[in-house]
Amino acid sequence: MRPDVLALYRFYESALGRATCPIIAAKLLRLTAPQADGLTIGFGFTLPYLDFIERAEKTAGSRYLAFMPAQQGVCHWPSHVSSRTALVEEYHLPLADSSVDRMILVHALEHANRPVNLLREIWRVLAPGGQMIAVVPNRLRSWAAYEGTPFGHGRPYSKGQLSDLLEDQMLPVDGWDTALMMPPFIRPLASRMLKYGERPIGVLGKNLGGALIVSARKQVYGAIPRAAKKAAIMPVLTGP
Repeated sequence: MRPDVLALYRFYESALGRATCPIIAAKLLRLTAPQADGLTIGFGFTLPYLDFIERAEKTAGSRYLAFMPAQQGVCHWPSHVSSRTALVEEYHLPLADSSVDRMILVHALEHANRPVNLLREIWRVLAPGGQMIAVVPNRLRSWAAYEGTPFGHGRPYSKGQLSDLLEDQMLPVDGWDTALMMPPFIRPLASRMLKYGERPIGVLGKNLGGALIVSARKQVYGAIPRAAKKAAIMPVLTGP
């Protein structure tokens, strides 16, 4: 079941949520570059991450908007100025073709009942070479099994599954990372320990994090979807 906007907001206001956000946001920043005069769309529930990225980039002319799917609900953001959020239908985004420089998906792809359709819509609105970064639960780790956080809802992915899904939609992966190496402890003291586990546990293996963070780029020229490639090499039997 998809968490609604209030449940997501409350999580990021909790001790665990406040510890989680900077860990993931720092790794998002490592996979991207400031978008001068660019448009960044956060899709799903990205408000704490957009706050973090906007403060860190401080790029003149850049615009940051938050789109939230209708099934989730919407809330005001940012708190101190006019709202930059919108309630949208996830398979029909109110954007022109090739109009977005970067899309950041958090608590989004794992909840789409038609992930292929969502990725096709993202491909449509991204500019050629535009970047999509998705944060999804890692199906091999405990965060995906624990329903006390938003990462324990929806369909988790392995790295291979996510890479195949993106490449089939002409969004080849150009970088990836993981975050949340420690299990999802709830007690305040344990929550504060999350950041101290990232580096030492990450040395043991990059795939140990509870969240996968994948960067992909819109491919336009010379792109053949994986399914089409497979069909092209299938043997054709002809009669005598």
